[in-house]
Amino acid sequence: MWFYRKICVIILSFFCLTFFAHMGFAQTVNDFPAKRDPAVNLSIEREKAEIYPKLRDKRCTTMTLDKCDCPDAKEMKAYIEALIETGVNKDEIFYKVAKKFTLNTILDAQIKQGLEQRLVKEAGEKRPQIVLDPVSFNFGKASKKQGKLTKDIKLFNRGNSDLAIKNIKVSCSCVTAALTVNKNKSPYFGSQGAPAGWQMVIGPNKSGELEVVLDLAHSSIPLGKVTRDVIITSNDPLYPESTLRIEAEVSG
Repeated sequence: MWFYRKICVIILSFFCLTFFAHMGFAQTVNDFPAKRDPAVNLSIEREKAEIYPKLRDKRCTTMTLDKCDCPDAKEMKAYIEALIETGVNKDEIFYKVAKKFTLNTILDAQIKQGLEQRLVKEAGEKRPQIVLDPVSFNFGKASKKQGKLTKDIKLFNRGNSDLAIKNIKVSCSCVTAALTVNKNKSPYFGSQGAPAGWQMVIGPNKSGELEVVLDLAHSSIPLGKVTRDVIITSNDPLYPESTLRIEAEVSG
């Protein structure tokens, strides 16, 4: 009996060692991602080199996507590379980028015009249309001692269905913004934006007023030229994100 017990223990130990050795090997294999074929790498890089110069980061007005390395640009690049890897053709990539990030990301006029027509057709005749007036504003020369500067921007719905403003977010803690619609005023939103589920609705051919406050006394405001953004997220199918740019020349 003792002999048989010993044989069973040896056999069981053998199976356990085999199982754990196999699991360890599988884990080791998973720790090393498969190397991509160099030819595939080259093809992806060529696609990116052709696509990126025709785009820009949704909030960058000075550089094409290939020359920009800010967080928003990195997000767009990662999204585009994933589309390329899954075999999506260039026309569809531009379409998906415009739909996800806003039509303003498209720099190529011909591509943008074609996409605008396609998106308008998809949205149908009844759609909201966001319009900012103005789309940028320069406070001009100002001193830090002036403290807070305020500007009211008109936010129109030029469409024929309700425009839902879903978020208002600013690019710096030195800026806050609040929206007034039909005498109802939102809280002042900062760099964290509006809370989840918040929205205000502007009816067809109606407008609201966006109050923007730039605090020159804030520690993040340097001397010299200052540029900040207010980002408005809405249900406009062509421009789900709209950017208001404010500038100032700051002195001590």
